[in-house]
Amino acid sequence: MKILIDLTALADNFSGIERYAACLTRELLRYNENEYILIFKNEVHPIFKDCENRKSIEIAVISSCKKLFFNQIKLPFEIYKYTADWYLFMAFPVPILLFRKNMVSTIHDICCWDCPETMNGMSKWYFRISHRAAMIKCKSIITISKFSKARIVARLNYPKEKIWLIYCGVDKKFLNYVPNQERSKRVREQYNLPEQYILSVSTLEPRKNLRLLISSYQKLILNGGIDIPLVLAGRKGWKVDGLLNDIDDKVKDRILFTGFINDVDLPVIYGNAKLFVFPSMYEGFGIPPLEAMACGTRVLSSNTCSLPEVLGETAEYFENNDEEDLCVKINKCLKNNSDRTFKFKQNKFLWSYEAEKLINFMREI
Repeated sequence: MKILIDLTALADNFSGIERYAACLTRELLRYNENEYILIFKNEVHPIFKDCENRKSIEIAVISSCKKLFFNQIKLPFEIYKYTADWYLFMAFPVPILLFRKNMVSTIHDICCWDCPETMNGMSKWYFRISHRAAMIKCKSIITISKFSKARIVARLNYPKEKIWLIYCGVDKKFLNYVPNQERSKRVREQYNLPEQYILSVSTLEPRKNLRLLISSYQKLILNGGIDIPLVLAGRKGWKVDGLLNDIDDKVKDRILFTGFINDVDLPVIYGNAKLFVFPSMYEGFGIPPLEAMACGTRVLSSNTCSLPEVLGETAEYFENNDEEDLCVKINKCLKNNSDRTFKFKQNKFLWSYEAEKLINFMREI
């Protein structure tokens, strides 16, 4: 098979959807009987530098321009130069103006329908239009959890037999993480972190519900329930400038923002945390709490959407959007120091297994 894969999104960010596209592609490339065409923006992403001289891989690099024009005009114009058996779009939806046989687009979640108030108006309509167009044009749709699959079928009336369920996975650097004092000290100094902290990792945007976490944290600090810093890691998203409005100054001093964390440092950031809290109100999957558990860190998550499906019985849960319950559960988790190291079920949430499923879907058709 000849498979074309759009990896242009990797040039803009490297959050959950970009990691999904990159890690799945890396595993797909292990199937040497196939030929691959990889499309990048501006330069080959560092993760794929070792692929530049492989005979089975053809690489195209497109120079960037205004994002909407790039995604909807320049990208499809470039793709029309190639003929492939399959066209995979695993980060953002297939361009509206691209028409090819055997296109597969990915819908990570349908937040633009289920909770549009957490998105700005332009993004909401962009994804609604793009997803609808993909559902009409594409051979199949990939999604990342049973929750998202059920929502696509129920809300968008899409045939369930045309949906390929390909879970996210956990990278080996998290599975193989071993605490190291010297490395931990270096990473803490690099990001100006204390020895112990409560951690949350996500894009800083409304649906991640960080305001709820900050408000609960303030209650616990002011009531003397806890005295441990809160670290919020991740790039800034939409509508976060007022995140610390009305927060007591002495609480603000205990809240640390790291900005974007280099991928190589993430296992140490997770592993050093006393507790990982994931207060998100809507998730198609939820990679960060899974990575934290893989590093042996105790996880407290909201009990909504896909999160119980993904995290299973190993995580602790609080009632979604319930500040009082979140306070109680943070206190409980910090006082209970029992080992909660996550044990992976065989072949579950491994990129290699999910890539094999994707290859088999394509082979069968």
